[in-house]
Amino acid sequence: MRTARIAPPWYVHPAAAPRDWAWLATQRRTLSFAVVNVHNGPGGDDDAYYPTALAGLPGIRLVGYVPVDYGRRPPADVVRDIDAWQRLYGIDAIMLDEVPSAPESLARCARYAAAARAAGVTFLVANPGVFPSPAHLDLFDVTAVFEGTAATYAEFEHPAWARHVAPSRLWHLVYGCSPAQIPALRRDALGRGAGHVFTTDRSLPNPWLGPPSAVSARAHPGGA
Repeated sequence: MRTARIAPPWYVHPAAAPRDWAWLATQRRTLSFAVVNVHNGPGGDDDAYYPTALAGLPGIRLVGYVPVDYGRRPPADVVRDIDAWQRLYGIDAIMLDEVPSAPESLARCARYAAAARAAGVTFLVANPGVFPSPAHLDLFDVTAVFEGTAATYAEFEHPAWARHVAPSRLWHLVYGCSPAQIPALRRDALGRGAGHVFTTDRSLPNPWLGPPSAVSARAHPGGA
């Protein structure tokens, strides 16, 4: 049975969870990509852990995290973060987070996308967390069209026009799952139209701090 590829937002620092990072390195066959985030972006020049941690993930497509503050961030600041990901870590795939999705935001999003492509981004992901317009989708290689709880996901459907969008361009992010729900929700994502998915039993304020907690517990036998 075909399933969506796993694409985790990987916002846990290697100093905080080295065994979770070691687990991630074993998942290359199931991963589509992993979004890495030093400190709300690429961080500074002096992180003592990240270069070694990223070097330990061969064969995994790494995507650098860059927030756009729902369209309030100047494109020049976004480009500085992109340049830092390239300079510090050799990462030329980028996820723009906090992307606005209202129709009037299209021009702003187009400026972000154009600036990112001009800066050398080869794989551009966006996370509005909801379905934007078709014109928004056309700006990016992959768009996260759902970010929310498992309870909300149960009622979620793609709009009719999106049935013609390739699943490889759509991504679902589901948190607050029960551990028992996680495998089924992963299997269901492709049938719902998404080629990329991440499901976790972690919850707000930050559900993206590593793998699901049961996986993390196995990576940390006897405690952290």
